[in-house]
Amino acid sequence: MKRIVIVGFLMALTPALLCAGALTNNLLTNPGAETGDLSGWTAGGPGMPMVDNGSFDPGINPHTGNYDFVGFSGASDSLSQTFNIVVQGVTTGLIDSGLLTAEVSFWEQGLNQGPQSDDAYVQLNFLNGSMGLLGTVDTPEIDSHNGQWENYTNGYSIPSGTRYITYSMEFKRYVGTDLDAFVDDNSLVIDGPSGTTPEPATFVLLGSAISLVGVVRRKLI
Repeated sequence: MKRIVIVGFLMALTPALLCAGALTNNLLTNPGAETGDLSGWTAGGPGMPMVDNGSFDPGINPHTGNYDFVGFSGASDSLSQTFNIVVQGVTTGLIDSGLLTAEVSFWEQGLNQGPQSDDAYVQLNFLNGSMGLLGTVDTPEIDSHNGQWENYTNGYSIPSGTRYITYSMEFKRYVGTDLDAFVDDNSLVIDGPSGTTPEPATFVLLGSAISLVGVVRRKLI
């Protein structure tokens, strides 16, 4: 009976220890265009997004570094990356627990073209092992055309069965013939349910439980 109680206690603690805190670094390749080209990204849409160094719309400079991404042309263009999150080190058991989140962060700025200016958002597609679509989430469209970069950060639940995630910058044109929306410093991190590291008290409880297991084991031998 004591064995069952202790094992149950350890099993209850294990998910918190495994899930809490960031499980990956930024998964994106070339997240801020600092290679000076579109390395790592696949372009989509009728136009062709590009890398900018502050010359496309003078006065709109990269958020950090020397480069950023700009929609450039087309009515709704995109840049995307797809990757296997299991290969990135996240176990299938943890993914299928339904406790993980995809933490998205990016910066946006656009040319001031009036109340509704060209803007951008990020879309996540969650795919199973056969690349079948499990779900899609879109961030709000970020329309910062006051001469300042605006950051958007949020976490989205990863559906059970996910093996691949597609991260897409989506640029939308509302005015004129150019797509004057800029994105920089993209980030995608897989995080535990609370987004924090385990509390010290959790480690104390675990240590106590392990010690108790040793005591019970000696008594049972």
